Amino acid sequence: MTRTLAEDRRTSPGKTPRGRRDGRAAVLRQLRERPLSRTDLAELTGISQPVITRLVRDLLADEAVHEIGAAGSTGGRRPVLLAIRPRSRWVLLARLARGRAELALADLTGTVVAHRHAAYEGDRMEPEWLVGELVALCRANGLAAADVCGVAVAVPGVVAPGTGVVGTAPDLGWTGPEALGEVLAGRFGDCVLVDNDVNLMLTGERVHGAARGADDVVLLYIGRFIGAGIMLGGRVLPGAHGASGEIGLLPLREQAGDSTVEQRYGLGGLADEIGTGEPVRALADRGRLAEVVAAWTHLAVVLSLAVDPALVLVGGAATELGEPGLVGIRSELARRVPVCPDVRFAELGDRAVTQGALERIRDLVIDTGALRD
Repeated sequence: MTRTLAEDRRTSPGKTPRGRRDGRAAVLRQLRERPLSRTDLAELTGISQPVITRLVRDLLADEAVHEIGAAGSTGGRRPVLLAIRPRSRWVLLARLARGRAELALADLTGTVVAHRHAAYEGDRMEPEWLVGELVALCRANGLAAADVCGVAVAVPGVVAPGTGVVGTAPDLGWTGPEALGEVLAGRFGDCVLVDNDVNLMLTGERVHGAARGADDVVLLYIGRFIGAGIMLGGRVLPGAHGASGEIGLLPLREQAGDSTVEQRYGLGGLADEIGTGEPVRALADRGRLAEVVAAWTHLAVVLSLAVDPALVLVGGAATELGEPGLVGIRSELARRVPVCPDVRFAELGDRAVTQGALERIRDLVIDTGALRD
C-alpha cells in the first residue's frame, strides 16, 4: 500500500536515528516561537501524539526543554506547557574586524548575557587566538567549552558555503584559505557557523530590523569595504564560492590602473579625505558628497537590475545621508530599473550582525541535534 506524505510525517520521526533527530528539530522549532503543550506540538508538526510523547520525554531527559506550568483551562484537565530550557546550553558569537573581535555569550532563547571586546597585535588574526578569547569569555561566566552547543563567527571576507573555510579576509591578514571552522570545532564541537558579516547583517535586519517580513532583499553596506547581502525567497544566497555580493570590486575602467568602486568610494579609500569623523559630513565639506553618493547609488542600481528585489536596504555610512539622501537613491532607482523596489535605511547598525549570527546558530543547533550531549 502506498503511504501518503502526511502518514509518513506522522509516523517516521520516532523510528530511526535520523527520524528522531528530525522529530526533535521539528519540536524545538515550534518551541522557539512560544511555549506549547504536547497536543499543540502534535497538531503543529503533524507528528503523531505517541511519537511526540517520546520525543518530549527525550528532550526533557536531555534538559533541552522543561515544563513551565499549565495552560489556561477550557474545560477538563489543563495541558502542561513546554518551553526551551534557556540556560541548559549556550552559544558563542564573534564578530571579527581589523585588529579586534567582539564576542558575546547567549542562551538558547536568544538572550545575550555577556560581552567581551578583545584586541590582537600585528596584522594577522590567528584562529587559535580567537579560540582562547572565546574560552576566556566562557570561564569568566563560570562555563566550560562543554557547556557550549554552537559557535557563530562573522567574518569580513569570503567564506566558502558550509565549510567554515575563509577564502580571503584582508582586514584579518588572511590572503589564502583559512580553516577557521575546523579550528573552532576542535574546541567547541561540530556545530560551528562561519559566514560573511554582511550576510549575517541582512539576516539580523530581516528578523529584527528594517527588512522584517520581506523575502526578496538586497542590503548594500558602505564601510571600509563595500559589500552586499542578497536574499531571495527568504534565503541568503552566498553564491557558489561565497563571493556573492562582493559588489565593491566592480571595476572603474575609466580610472587609471583599473581601480574598483571600493578603492575609490569605500571608507577605506576615502580615509585620507574624511579622517575619522562622520564620513558624510566630511565629504560634504569637501564638495565630494554628490560624486560619492552617485557611485553608491550606481551599485544599488546594479544590484536591483541583477536580482529584482522587493526591498533595497542601505546600511553603514550611507545611513548618515538622512531622508533627502534616501529620496535621491529611490529617485535614481526609479529612473534606471524596470520596477523600482522599496528603499530603506538599515535600522540596527552593527548590532544586526550579532542578531543575525544568533538567529542562524540557534537554527543550526536545532537542525543538527547539537543540544544532545
